[in-house]
Amino acid sequence: MVGASLLFALLASAPGATAAAGSDTEPAMRNAQLPRITAVTIVESGATSPASKEPAEQCAGFKLSNKEIRQYLGKAGEVAEHDYLHMLDWSPCYASGEVSFKNGVKGTWQIQQYRAGSLKLNNGRTVYLYCPKCKAKAFPPVEK
Repeated sequence: MVGASLLFALLASAPGATAAAGSDTEPAMRNAQLPRITAVTIVESGATSPASKEPAEQCAGFKLSNKEIRQYLGKAGEVAEHDYLHMLDWSPCYASGEVSFKNGVKGTWQIQQYRAGSLKLNNGRTVYLYCPKCKAKAFPPVEK
């Protein structure tokens, strides 16, 4: 599959694009280029997706601190929407809230238990995020 190898090489060499080292199942990530955060508000913590058939109690312990959310948004890489929807593990457990940036842009964020997240900005941009190396007590241990 020379074509697939060439495509991967081109994508991996694109400016700002990186793929997880040694993994065929991790999405390509690039720097989200988000401005400095000025404020983070937590609206929901330990929430359960309405699409889940699991009891809400399973998500009660998924709580992120303001500091952990700031670290996640600052460290997470941007992934393509397709990869976000089809490659990342989905969790019914999430936290959500609002964020403001130094440049005046505001948005709503959502972070799932398995380190996938999204950021919908008031400038019309939606950023799909993934942070396999982010650490928080609420995240499950990273497999090695």
